[in-house]
Amino acid sequence: MGIIKCFLKGVKLGGGMLFYPFITGIFLNLVIVVSAMPAYYHDLPGNRQPCNDCHTLHYSEAGTRPADVEPGGPFQQLLLRSTTNKLCLFCHDGSDPNAPDVLNIVTMYSSSGDEHSGAGFFDNSGSYPNPKGHDLGITAAIVPFSSMVNVTLNCASCHDPHGTPNYRNILTSPAGGVGISVEMARDVFRDVPPGDPPSASASIAAYRESNEGYKANTSLWCAECHDSLKPDVNIPGNRVHHFSDVQINGAGYPTDPLHWVAGTGSGFGTTTGDAVEGVPRLRFQVSQATDYISSKQVGADNEVMCATCHLAHGGNYEKGLVWPYLELGSPADANSGCQQCHNN
Repeated sequence: MGIIKCFLKGVKLGGGMLFYPFITGIFLNLVIVVSAMPAYYHDLPGNRQPCNDCHTLHYSEAGTRPADVEPGGPFQQLLLRSTTNKLCLFCHDGSDPNAPDVLNIVTMYSSSGDEHSGAGFFDNSGSYPNPKGHDLGITAAIVPFSSMVNVTLNCASCHDPHGTPNYRNILTSPAGGVGISVEMARDVFRDVPPGDPPSASASIAAYRESNEGYKANTSLWCAECHDSLKPDVNIPGNRVHHFSDVQINGAGYPTDPLHWVAGTGSGFGTTTGDAVEGVPRLRFQVSQATDYISSKQVGADNEVMCATCHLAHGGNYEKGLVWPYLELGSPADANSGCQQCHNN
């Protein structure tokens, strides 16, 4: 019996690898042989993502453009869409109930018990600047707390579309340097994994904010681009930015560790933006964590990290903050996030 052997050759796209087939031999009575190689389905080792979720082998079939393929092609690497952002948002814009929704307005977490996903959401698909988080497809002349200039972000600036061992498929080196890994089950722990194959209920459970517990390296990863936030500026007298990767009960800090541990009173509440002072407990790091349960253990030595205050994609509030600290009108929750640790 004849066999077509297909070899995949990699092409770099925004830090990730995209693949296209080269047919090396054709015989009669065709049979395609595919080996069961392990692959990352975004961030879950051993899961599977069909190649045709993102690629088409032929831009035309029977003389017509295949369904779900953008007009104007064929595109590089035989992608279904002309740009990286269009390709990712083809599934992740809320139109696919099985895929995590990263584009405002997000409703999939409404009944999950959490207010948003771990990364939050983008205000738009790249049509205009986003004051509530990272921009997509908009060139930033100056990057906050960074030596980088004239940067244009797309989804593959931070994520590898084919997968990595890292949390949420993030790239080890988004800025092109040595890099920082943030590996699942080592630096970040998860209670409920994504479903295989994906389903709406499994995606909601897997990607909601409370499904992750943090141990280390998440702030260092952010500092790959925002390099003036690296730990060497966590020194007494620094007033450039809030300290990160430091314990709440650190010596000399103006904090109230007992208030943080108690989880009641000023700053603590059940809902953000309900006109009652107090928001859900902010995220934290546990440097001694060994699993999900230990990573969620509240203690005086919990650590503040970038994700304590900010959402990676963005959210409802200025600067991607998880509470309305910078919003106009003095909302009831304006100081709630600060009060959880400081209780001034």
